[in-house]
This record gives sequence, structure tokens and C-alpha cells, in this order.
Amino acid sequence: MASRLIFAVAVLAFAASACAAGPGPAEQVTAGPVQASGSAAASDPLARLRRPWVTAPLRPGEPCPVTTESRSPDPAFGPVLGGGPVGPVGLDPGGVLRYSVPESGQGWGDWDWGWQKVMWAVDPAVTTPVLVRGRRLDSPGEVGFDDPVVRELVLDPERDAAPGGWRDHPSATRVRAPGCYAYQADTDRGSFAIVFRAVGPVMTPAPG
Repeated sequence: MASRLIFAVAVLAFAASACAAGPGPAEQVTAGPVQASGSAAASDPLARLRRPWVTAPLRPGEPCPVTTESRSPDPAFGPVLGGGPVGPVGLDPGGVLRYSVPESGQGWGDWDWGWQKVMWAVDPAVTTPVLVRGRRLDSPGEVGFDDPVVRELVLDPERDAAPGGWRDHPSATRVRAPGCYAYQADTDRGSFAIVFRAVGPVMTPAPG
């Protein structure tokens, strides 16, 4: 319980001090809504959002198509990376995520994942849950969120509701190795990809 409280305080403190992202062409891919079957929707309310990946893995030697477009729709926080209704705040200019090793003595549950605070901004026009996932594009690899690490991040408009303006959801992105990665935000309005480059140490997986 203490570890969750410490982590929550750490990510909430980030909401007011996210880093800026540089301007440039967007690398955003969208796909239209997909309807889930009745049985799937009943057993898993996120099934309708769990669409196929819209960003393909890279071929050997292919450069990382980093998303560089950003905008500042709300003065309450820094630039939002990407051009969709959902995007991360806190990456360095040029779509770079600089992650680090979890600090000792801070009660982390998953020590074998690097981390960086990333706030998610959601357009107030999006009134239904948003599913955020990620994966590595230039090699096998995963993206996780928060601590303990989860593979899917759900942004709930009810929980994050605020009077007017864009909603913010403090979180942390977790990766184990530097490389080219993509977030995918799935909403009722479509799917939006944000490609970024992770920079940091190679993390050693804990013995299974």
C-alpha cells in the first residue's frame, strides 16, 4: 500500500511541470470505430477499443518515424505530443522519452522496468473511456504503465472529470530497453498512434 501511495504522489506532482515537445510533422495514424460482439462487450467493456495495431513494426535499418507534431490546447500543462484528441505530455523535444532506473528506497514493485513520468491529456470532447497501449517497433519489446506495471492504461473520463478544458491523467511509462516505440490510444472516435524514441539503460528482467 505504501508503494502505491509513494508512486501516486510522484506522478501527481508531475502534472504541473511536464516537459515541452518540439514542433514538426505528425506521425499519427487513425482508424475508424470497430464494434465488438455483444458477448465480448458484456464480459470485457474494453473489447470494442482493443483494435489491431495501426503502426507496423519497422524493417531492419528503417528509421524511427518519431512523432514531432505538438500543440498546447490548455495552459494548465505543457505541449501535447501528436495531433489527436489524446496525447502524452512530458516527452523531450523530438519525441524522446528519457527513462531512468527506479530510485532505491521508494517502494517500487517492479524494479526491472525503467520509468518516466508521462501525463496523458484528453480532449473534453472525448466523453468515453480511452485505452492506451504501446509496443516496440524496431525489435520485440513491450511498453508498460505505472507500478506495478500494467500493459494497458485506461483513462476514465468520469474519474478524471474536471470543469472545462482538457482532462489530465498523471501516469508513468515503463520500458526495459532503448529503441523505437509507439503508443496507441483507442477511443470511440478512432485509434491514434504516437511514435517515440526511448533513451535510457537496458534493464535486466527479474528472474522468473
